[in-house]
Amino acid sequence: MNENIEYIDAKSDIPLMGVDFLGVIDRGTNVIELKPLTMCNLRCKYCFVSSGDYNTNFVVNSYHLVEKVKEIVKIKGNHDLEIHLAPYGEMLLYNELPELLKSLSEITGVSTVSMQSNGLLLSKNIIEKLKKNDLTRINISLNSLKEETDCYLCNCTHYDVNRLLGNIYTLLNSNIQVLIAPVWFPGENEKDIEEIIELVLKLRREGFSKQQIQIGIQKYLIYKTGRTLKKIKPKSWGYFYLQLSRLEKRYGIKLKLGPKDFGIHKRPQVSTFGLKRGDLIKIKIVSRGRWMNECIGKINGSHGIKVLLRKPIIFSEELIGKVIVAKIIKANYRDNILTALFPYN
Repeated sequence: MNENIEYIDAKSDIPLMGVDFLGVIDRGTNVIELKPLTMCNLRCKYCFVSSGDYNTNFVVNSYHLVEKVKEIVKIKGNHDLEIHLAPYGEMLLYNELPELLKSLSEITGVSTVSMQSNGLLLSKNIIEKLKKNDLTRINISLNSLKEETDCYLCNCTHYDVNRLLGNIYTLLNSNIQVLIAPVWFPGENEKDIEEIIELVLKLRREGFSKQQIQIGIQKYLIYKTGRTLKKIKPKSWGYFYLQLSRLEKRYGIKLKLGPKDFGIHKRPQVSTFGLKRGDLIKIKIVSRGRWMNECIGKINGSHGIKVLLRKPIIFSEELIGKVIVAKIIKANYRDNILTALFPYN
C-alpha cells in the first residue's frame, strides 16, 4: 500500500464537495454519500477506479466530514436521511470509523447509516464496534463462494470465504442488515451467483427477514479509470435484466432492486454551478491528486474540482497555490462532480 498519504481536515484548503474520490457526494436524494479514504486492501482485477494502486492516498478527518454533513442536512431536511459510506477503497481501513458512525447516527434526521466493504477485514471485535456505533447496513462485495474464483477476481493469494460467511452470520445476529452485492461476470461466475442466491434464501429460511439479508447483483461495467478483465465482455443492460428476470422466476426472489427498495427519494440538492462540457473555469490548485497526472482545484470554499494534467505535465509542488484556467471535460449534473483539463489547448 502506498505510504504517500494526504490528510484532510478543517485546516486544509481542499473542499469536501465536487471531487469524485473524496469528501461528500450529493445526488439530489435523501442519501448523502461519503468518501472518507482511498486506501484498499485488495487490487481487484475489475475495480472501476483502480483502487490500491494510487500514487497518493487520501484520508478525511471524521469530525470535518460530520460538520459538512450537518450543513447538508439543514438543506435537505432533517428527516428520513441515509448516510452511505462508499469510498474508492476499503471502509474498514478507516481508523476513525467508530467515531464517524457514532457521530453520524446522532445527527437529527439520520435514520440509516450504511457502508460498503469487501468484508475481508471483519472480525467479531470489529462487528461489535459496528453494532455499538449504530451501523444499520453493510453491503459486502462477494462474487463467489469458491476461494479460487474470488482469488482470481480480487487478485489475491488467499480469500477466506468460510470466515467471511461466519462474519455475515455474526452481523445478522448483531441486528446489522447485510446486502451481498456480487458483480456478474458473463461466462465467469453465473453459477457462483446462483449459489449466492441459494445462500440468501437459506438465511431467510433460518429466520432472517428480507430486510435483514438481501442480494443486489451488479452488472460488470468498464471504465477508462478502471481495471478490466481481458477475457470478459460486458453484456447490454437489456440482456442483464433478462437474466435477472429468469433467476427471479427460478428462485422466487426479487433481484431487480431500485431506489424504492431502499427508501431513496428526491430531496433538494446542495448546489449546482450550471457548468457544461467545454466551459473554461478559473481555479486555484490546492493539492496533488491520486495520480501524477492529476491534481485538485478549488472553485470556492465548498467545492473543488478534479484536474487532469495533459502530457508532458505531471504534478509538482510548484503547482500548489497557482491560479489556472482549465476546460471542463466532465460535468455531471446528477451529482455535481466536475473534471477539468489543463492545459486545454
